[in-house]
Amino acid sequence: MAAKKTLVTWTRAKPAPVVVISGGESVLVRKAQDRIVTACRKHKGLETTHLDAAHYEAGALPLAAAPSLFATRKLVVVDSVAQCGDDFLADALAYVGDVNEDAVVVLKHSGGNRGSKLLTAIDRAGYPRIDAQAMKSEADRQAFAAAEFTRAERTIEPPALGALMSALGADLSELNAGIEQLLQDTTGPITEQMVDRYYGGRVEATGFKVADAAVAGRSAEALTLLRHALATGSDPVPLVAAVALKLRTMARVQGLSGGSGQLAAELKMAPWQVDRARRDLRSWNDVALGRALLEVAHADEAVKGGGRDPVYAVERLVTRVSAQAREH
Repeated sequence: MAAKKTLVTWTRAKPAPVVVISGGESVLVRKAQDRIVTACRKHKGLETTHLDAAHYEAGALPLAAAPSLFATRKLVVVDSVAQCGDDFLADALAYVGDVNEDAVVVLKHSGGNRGSKLLTAIDRAGYPRIDAQAMKSEADRQAFAAAEFTRAERTIEPPALGALMSALGADLSELNAGIEQLLQDTTGPITEQMVDRYYGGRVEATGFKVADAAVAGRSAEALTLLRHALATGSDPVPLVAAVALKLRTMARVQGLSGGSGQLAAELKMAPWQVDRARRDLRSWNDVALGRALLEVAHADEAVKGGGRDPVYAVERLVTRVSAQAREH
């Protein structure tokens, strides 16, 4: 009979005789492990053991998980299962066939084929796998952020969530740390001003502020923001990239009808990105957007070695994009 894989989200992680945390997204791995450990600690006399499957001594797992006269519950956390050796595989396979029901064995497997026989045996036995795969899309990371605020019973305004994603959304670890800081340091609804106070100085956030001002036709503001960013050490390459992303998002949304949620799913974007692009497009037409995208292509080449002066190239881009917005 084929093995049945039982994948659950980290928010539903709970103790079981064997639990696999499957994937390499460190934030999700930690959160899943924390939930299991917290649940296990409710039992008095918990005995916890940490093992490393990549540097394993034969017999260590069955010894750590064996029934004990001194502990009512055992927790064994095993790191690096994806790099395990034959001794660990042999012991783990034997243990899955004869578990201690008073123990919880957490196996952390980051991915790859090593240990696939063990995972198949665990699936066949019906033990859960916790999904901790990397979040590759911004929409997934935004959904994670929104859910974290909901779990904390806090409200974050849509513009504030957009600003947070602009500043930290490229990396889940940084995003999670930013969420935790906002939750700890603030009270009440989280506003765009709060997010800007904490993270507005980041290169990513600065780049998007420059892009927002340029696309809105506010040339003086865009150039002031740009020059401040350059003076404080920002590189022209990510600044051009921010303008490029803004214009390409507008181009993807242009001419499409339907609700923001529907379009977001089709375009693999977040709903707030669709709404923002639609607002930006009110002062643009096809010709202006095409010209601006050509300017982006020229600037991108110039700041990546094709021009003599990267600073001049990004200033020229901002000026010309702002001019296109004002003309149309």
